[in-house]
Amino acid sequence: METANVNPESSYIEELHSIKEEVTTLRSEFSRFLQRANQQNIEGMLGEMRKNFMKPMVDYLCEDANERMHNNMTRECGMREFCETAFQDLLQETAGLVGRKKVGSETVKQYRSKLDELRTEAKTPHCSRCFSEATGIFEKQVKLMRSLRIYEDREEEAEKGDISEMPPEKLVSEICEPIANKQRLLMLKSLSGESKTFSEFSKLTGLRGGNLLFHIQKLLDTGMIMQRSERGDYIITRKGYSTLQGLSRIYSEIGEV
Repeated sequence: METANVNPESSYIEELHSIKEEVTTLRSEFSRFLQRANQQNIEGMLGEMRKNFMKPMVDYLCEDANERMHNNMTRECGMREFCETAFQDLLQETAGLVGRKKVGSETVKQYRSKLDELRTEAKTPHCSRCFSEATGIFEKQVKLMRSLRIYEDREEEAEKGDISEMPPEKLVSEICEPIANKQRLLMLKSLSGESKTFSEFSKLTGLRGGNLLFHIQKLLDTGMIMQRSERGDYIITRKGYSTLQGLSRIYSEIGEV
């Protein structure tokens, strides 16, 4: 019976190769273990930092909202004390959203709708100024939520879309045309502080009768403003206010020509 010749060198090489594969496997597993451990450690540290950071931020937002509403609300109003408390309570609720891990788009929509509904029930011509201040504070809170990546409105992002997808006809008819007239822009700007009557628009623009009515109707038809039927005065809508904010951002970026 013949005995197979075993090459000691070949056997040694195979053994080394096997050991190398085992070491490589162990190294990979150990690396994955460290990655998981580090990730858990990092997430834990970030969570702790967030917890320690968010409470002072929410407290600051509440104090800032209270102070701004107190300083900037109209003073010539018998309802000021009641409305100030109502606005402060609402804005403290919305400031609390910043402390959450995630804020849904429906939640933000509900608060926007609540502000819009309250605006239509305003009782005095000075109410628009107070509502504009409250809306501005709320939108700044929403902007902060976006920057912290706790709020993302997919519908808003879809509406923004790509520049190439913007419909020129709608942009011109619904946004550009209504504000492309000096008198209309002046009227819209004046409504950011308070409501206006037909006669007040006339004094502001120097327009009368059908000429003034034409420009008012243009703002009404495009949803920039609305008229309160019980008194007949005009107030700015969220679309109108957002348009003014957009114009302000554009102007600040391009500077005075």
